[in-house]
Amino acid sequence: MKRDHKPVAEAQTIMDALRSIVQTLRRASAGERNNSNLTSAQAFLLRTLQLHEGASINDLAALTHTNQSTVSEVVSRLEAKGVIERRIAEDDRRRCELHTLAKGRDLLERHGRTPQEDMVRAISDMPHDDRSALARGLQALAGAVGARDGVPPLFFEEADSE
Repeated sequence: MKRDHKPVAEAQTIMDALRSIVQTLRRASAGERNNSNLTSAQAFLLRTLQLHEGASINDLAALTHTNQSTVSEVVSRLEAKGVIERRIAEDDRRRCELHTLAKGRDLLERHGRTPQEDMVRAISDMPHDDRSALARGLQALAGAVGARDGVPPLFFEEADSE
């Protein structure tokens, strides 16, 4: 009886790709913080804010594909570091806008791009069918390994939080 080795080869390819992505994220989380005093997740959020000055926490959550409570926690850490500030919007006093301060811009100049930025860009650039297949496959994999508990934080932010 002939055995089909294709599923084994595909599993190997998937595992290699996942390990490579996680290692890249882990290296960025450990190494880049030393250069700028920011975690990779904090730099990702700060750079997104720099590109969208005046964004709200909900805006940043949508732009970073993260939930609002995670973004709120990271924003509080960035605010405590003196790299961003909250301001009441002039056109809607109920809205709180976030703005990058000079210290934040200086830190970002030393930080370099984050793997999260590269991943968001790469996913956005994928053909629709490939992106849809990847989303379905990763969602199925996450469910199969029991990784559906709650909304996950930004990559490695829970390990890097102060």
